[in-house]
Amino acid sequence: MSSLSATRLGLRVRVPAEQPAETVDVLFDGHRVWSTKLPEHRRNVLGRRLSWPDALRPYLRGRTNITVRRSADDSVLASADVRFAGGEDGARVSVTDTQGRWLAMNKWNRLGPVLEGSANGVRDRLLANGRRLAELMESWGYPIYMVGGSLLGAMRNGGMLPHDDDIDFAFLSEARTDLEAGQVSYDLQRKLADAGYTAIVLSLAQLQVTFFTEDGETDHYIDIFTGYHTEDGLYNQPFALRGNLPRETLVPVSTMTVDGVDLPAPARPEAWLEFAYGPSWRVPDPSFVFVSPRSTRRRFDNYFGVFNRQRVYWEKHYEKYSTRPEGPAGGEPQVDQFLSLLPEGAFVVDLGCGDGRLTERIAAAGHRVLGLDYSYEALRLANQTRPENVEYRFCNFNDRHQLLELTLDLVDAGEQPYFFAHHLLHEMPELGRSDLFQTLFTGALDEQTFCFATVATDDRLRDPQDPETWRLQGRALRNQLRRFGLTMHTLESSAQPTSVGPRETLTTLILR
Repeated sequence: MSSLSATRLGLRVRVPAEQPAETVDVLFDGHRVWSTKLPEHRRNVLGRRLSWPDALRPYLRGRTNITVRRSADDSVLASADVRFAGGEDGARVSVTDTQGRWLAMNKWNRLGPVLEGSANGVRDRLLANGRRLAELMESWGYPIYMVGGSLLGAMRNGGMLPHDDDIDFAFLSEARTDLEAGQVSYDLQRKLADAGYTAIVLSLAQLQVTFFTEDGETDHYIDIFTGYHTEDGLYNQPFALRGNLPRETLVPVSTMTVDGVDLPAPARPEAWLEFAYGPSWRVPDPSFVFVSPRSTRRRFDNYFGVFNRQRVYWEKHYEKYSTRPEGPAGGEPQVDQFLSLLPEGAFVVDLGCGDGRLTERIAAAGHRVLGLDYSYEALRLANQTRPENVEYRFCNFNDRHQLLELTLDLVDAGEQPYFFAHHLLHEMPELGRSDLFQTLFTGALDEQTFCFATVATDDRLRDPQDPETWRLQGRALRNQLRRFGLTMHTLESSAQPTSVGPRETLTTLILR
């Protein structure tokens, strides 16, 4: 006899002892929200217990029907109506975003929109743009082919996987070294930009082509990985794959029909799938996660970099809002302190401007401001109220190439900017912070200008997935600045309110 029960702590599924430990889908009112491994049967233990993912817990309010089914064939193992504490009387559990799209736990252990939860035509737009992008790259001479979940869905059922959210492409370049592969990827990024595409550099060997709605919201994206064989004969596809995959299994490319749309595929698709997922690739497993050898990750991360750190966190943070939040953003007193130090009519660069509320407070005092952020969702909100003396621009501070371009633009303009960095430096990885200091600050600061920065320094519990909880101690900041001929002048150290509660915060001027 099968049954289940649930609380906000977890889910208990009672199934026969002979039921194997396999991947199952968990559905709320018919919508899949999570796929995970069913635990092994344990003697003298009532049922098999699953703890809810942390990202899912805030949505557990109200009533819903929970169904647990086998991922392999959709057969139902157990189902029951449950009620979680909280929520209005009669309210149903709704794991949705501001656009009404159902969310599900994805392969990165985050909640995100997936194709099976969308009724707004995103699948058709994604496939149409995938076809156009593939045709363009083919016309440029790139042997492009589907990989990842896109290829997996096409081989299994001739369509997109219901739990997927993008198209994965790779192309086989003629590069023979890591250096050559990076050059090839950057050349492709420039071509895509010239063709009008928004191609975000995730690493020196991976691009993400992003498409937006008319309102500026992120609609869907397509990943493009650079593939190449090194002199030792091994196939490389950063960020995660390196091993034996002969050239003839990839090219000449073939064609597969995906939900009625023809897309390019490797010459022998099953060879790539076994290379990436193992011999059991035909068995559905929505909870599958790539586990790359440490040597592979170290090689790719150290050489090609990871320019996407925490960007998805901030995209999800701002994606929750259809319009810019009203009221104070937090940091208004620090803005006023910064304004008291500026000359009249200054040019200010707001680093990590977010939704622009602080940016526009600076502009309202009569200054011209350039707001920079690497979250398109944040920039979408900021542009909703942009005054004439404010410009917003995408800039990824983890990408030294973009920082260099920004620095040269500022120098060429002949204006000396003052920088404002409210709660930015402690939320960056150390390498990105070093690039910011070495490139932008040393190149654009002079003897009269400065960067006004606020940095959280206390010992709050650090959540590796939440940069708002990170810290940077004053001594560490001073030592890092010194390496690049920079210094700091502390204005104050005091407890200040933040999004995660009061924190000890250092307010400082960074000087050249």
